[in-house]
Amino acid sequence: MVTSYVYRRRSAYVKGKMAAMNIALVEDDGLMRTRIQNLLTHCLPYARLTALVRLGEALAFATQQSPDYWLVDLGLPDGSGVDLIRAVRAKDKAAHILVISVFGDVDNVLASIEAGANGYLLKDAVDKDLVDALAAMEQGGTPLSPMIASKLLETMMPARPVVQSVLSPKESELLNLLSRGYTYAESAELMQVALSTIQTHVRGIYGKLAVGSKAEAVFEAKALGLIA
Repeated sequence: MVTSYVYRRRSAYVKGKMAAMNIALVEDDGLMRTRIQNLLTHCLPYARLTALVRLGEALAFATQQSPDYWLVDLGLPDGSGVDLIRAVRAKDKAAHILVISVFGDVDNVLASIEAGANGYLLKDAVDKDLVDALAAMEQGGTPLSPMIASKLLETMMPARPVVQSVLSPKESELLNLLSRGYTYAESAELMQVALSTIQTHVRGIYGKLAVGSKAEAVFEAKALGLIA
């Protein structure tokens, strides 16, 4: 996400490169369009802003003009903003394209980025983060709403290894006791078995979960949904 230094340098950007930049806003919702226009007029009073409502007119505009920045909604009345992103990127490799959408699912985010978007902002973050996102793109960054960044990271994380064998009922019972803070001796007493039996169960748990300690065993079992 855009870091805090952008706030401290905002006035410099307004006076410099960002002040005179050319922005195309593609948004069919009248209230949201006005909200973004008012925000940009206030924060970047010398920027030139063109507001477009439909995909068709935005595509036509893109063939004639090359704005520095595109602010693109995805859910347009006559098509998807992803098609516009793809067309703009094919024509202008240097354009800064920021998606502003209510859609926060991974499929829409990935489709937008693959089409050529530089960043992705949820509409509820516009007031706080839009100008900072523009500044971040100017510097070569990829601004993302925190929820979007979190979802993308989840998709990029390697899959957890599948447990090769399910814990036995006694192993599950023991692991639940250990997760609640009971010692091996206390667990043996509660389960009414010998301490040596508990140690056998522990070795079985470690082997099945591929761990080497009680703490790791509890963590892995909870992560895999084997215990509550």
